[in-house]
Amino acid sequence: MTKSLRFFGVALMLLTAPAASAQTARTGRLMREKLQHSQRILQALTTSDWALLQRETQALTNVTRNPTWTELMTPELRPYTGAFQKALADLTSAADRHDYDSAGASYSGLTSSCFGCHKHVMNLRIAKSN
Repeated sequence: MTKSLRFFGVALMLLTAPAASAQTARTGRLMREKLQHSQRILQALTTSDWALLQRETQALTNVTRNPTWTELMTPELRPYTGAFQKALADLTSAADRHDYDSAGASYSGLTSSCFGCHKHVMNLRIAKSN
């Protein structure tokens, strides 16, 4: 298994894990919606479905405009959400240009920002429980 596939597998496991008790129901719904769009983006990338890629990147962009998104914009999480939004903007641009290589790299950046944020939150919860 390649390194990138292992990374995506770990990221997907983190994203699909049950919501932790510190997560609100609204935030949990938002995270599940982000996951669904992210999965469809991966589907679009692997099938070169540019129309689906454009729809799903737009849908995911709309998620970041949801008022619940502001719950995620704490000072300690801002770098992760900023990285997510930048990667999403890059992915949207790549989808518009039908640039497969850039889209793949941007998707990697998108999932990396999710993974980093989830790891940060997990570490905070572990530290608080000790």
